[in-house]
Amino acid sequence: MNWESLKAQPETVREKVKEVSVDMWSGFTAVIKELFPNAKIIYDRFYVMAIINHELNKLRKLMGVHEKGLPHLLWKNKEDLKHEQKQQLEVILKEHPCLGIAWEMKKEIRQTYQSCRTFRGAERKLEKRNII
Repeated sequence: MNWESLKAQPETVREKVKEVSVDMWSGFTAVIKELFPNAKIIYDRFYVMAIINHELNKLRKLMGVHEKGLPHLLWKNKEDLKHEQKQQLEVILKEHPCLGIAWEMKKEIRQTYQSCRTFRGAERKLEKRNII
């Protein structure tokens, strides 16, 4: 990205920017805050979901849940699982309610990224579901 071309934009234009989507590299965040002081920073879904999957796997390990193939099942979206995999996942999540809650939160966040077009819309949806 050419930061100089962004800096060249008039300040009045940059102040009107409401949202900026970036990956989670801290350098992007610092530059966005400087150049677009009124913008909400929206982190790219790929990076957010990668962190959520990592934390979900850490929780699984802390709980001592080591069923074969479970990390793969937790990372995938339910609609991408085969029928047998869905059944296996449902049984495990019922046996381990904390893991089930964390998995449901992951699903809600993913769906929020897919369905909400604005930061405020996503924020309202997640607040309504008591996720934030």
